[in-house]
Amino acid sequence: MIKRKKILVLGDVMLDRYWTGQVNRISPEAPVPVVDITETFDKPGGAANVAKNLADFGMDVILVGLVGDDEISDSLKSIISETNITFYPIIDTKIRTTLKLRVIDQNQQLLRIDHEDVNISDKMKSAYENIKEHLKSCDGIVISDYDKGVVKPIIRGIIRDANDLGLMTFVDPKGSDFNVYKSSTLIKPNLSEFELIMGKSKNSAEFEDNGKKLRDQLKIKYLLVTRGKDGMTLFSEEGVQFFDSIKKDVFDVTGAGDTVISILSSCIIAGEDVTESVRLSNIAASLSVLKLGSTSVSQNELESVSKQ
Repeated sequence: MIKRKKILVLGDVMLDRYWTGQVNRISPEAPVPVVDITETFDKPGGAANVAKNLADFGMDVILVGLVGDDEISDSLKSIISETNITFYPIIDTKIRTTLKLRVIDQNQQLLRIDHEDVNISDKMKSAYENIKEHLKSCDGIVISDYDKGVVKPIIRGIIRDANDLGLMTFVDPKGSDFNVYKSSTLIKPNLSEFELIMGKSKNSAEFEDNGKKLRDQLKIKYLLVTRGKDGMTLFSEEGVQFFDSIKKDVFDVTGAGDTVISILSSCIIAGEDVTESVRLSNIAASLSVLKLGSTSVSQNELESVSKQ
């Protein structure tokens, strides 16, 4: 079993809302399907989903994120209150809590509607000192950056203070400038995020060179690039390691990246070998895509599958 550790999650929290039903006809008003909604449910999304993944994996979790004063925030806080996550919301009445509303017909996503106010709030810098206090009681930090305005204003200070305290920082990045994550422990971009920074690689040799360059430029210990059906690639002092994807019937990829960063950080913070940690996070990702919406993986579930 992976040892229980206390982990701070900082990032863009959001609510994933699902409306599921069935399409039986086309609207007479416009050439669009009419969905007869039969069920609605909410799940934590973004950094809140990372926190839930960590908690369900057996970690002691503190979550810090930015929310508005609205129904979406109330729903998100209510869901989190039913877990063992300690949530410290930073409230800004000028913004809407980020919502992703998905309309589903027979397990097929028809439409996603987003409600969000990106890079509007000025609350993060004033909240920094309180966030800094949480670092002193934690064993490691996960930064879940969806580029909504929570992470970028304070990330350099967080990484600096974490390094001073000897804490490892794990970053799920977003955006066109990764320099803000310099000197963190591990960065986990997906392939499109990696290519936005380093350009599209012409071949595998150029991809490896670009990965080594980015790792050196950012002065990070590990760079893990997730590549969908092509698996994962880990860049470290020991060189380049490739991890094949685990073939499963993909039901829904929502939140798979959150699962990877959660399992990966839990294992490494708990003292597991990085190669084994990546292997386990790869298995966990293959399990998460079998279910609708953002889902988490328990240690028992992961252990039973990893031994097969």
